[in-house]
Amino acid sequence: MRKIGAIFGAALLLASCGKAPPAGNSAAANETGETSNLSFAKNVGADALPKDVNRLPLKELMGHVMQYGGDGIWKRQGYVSDEKGERSLFPKNDEQWEEAESASLTLAELTNILLLPGRKVDNPKWDEAVAGVRAVALKAAAAAEKHDEDAFFTAGGELDTACENCHLQFAPWSAKPGAKAVSDQGKTAS
Repeated sequence: MRKIGAIFGAALLLASCGKAPPAGNSAAANETGETSNLSFAKNVGADALPKDVNRLPLKELMGHVMQYGGDGIWKRQGYVSDEKGERSLFPKNDEQWEEAESASLTLAELTNILLLPGRKVDNPKWDEAVAGVRAVALKAAAAAEKHDEDAFFTAGGELDTACENCHLQFAPWSAKPGAKAVSDQGKTAS
């Protein structure tokens, strides 16, 4: 009897794999049983996203998502000195450069999250700051694609500056002690 039950259960599981929800079902349950207003059958514009899409507070989004994205670039740059001596952190082969490019493009795409309703700060300087981070991440991606250590390292420094400038303006508690905003020309912003 157990064997028949197991076969029946497996058949039900296989039958349900890959099926889209029935037409007209706009409430899909997630793994916690909660429902979302997103339909699998149609595209939803950013302005039509349900309010619960942005549950993660902005401070946590920055610390867990954006910082993680930036670290994907920074951890592949520079040199480290320790008991094993000095060594380069730069990618050493095509596969590692591809990973660096992917990390850079991921961060560039993550900036779009900061422009969604419920995340976007109603301030034109927010848009400029987000665009600045995106532009630098794309610069890092282009440098990684060319396997250009110097340009990749420079983009990492520019990324640090772009992030810090945004933190100073919109999240001063997260700025480095003694940090001052820097303009694109390398001068302190007024």
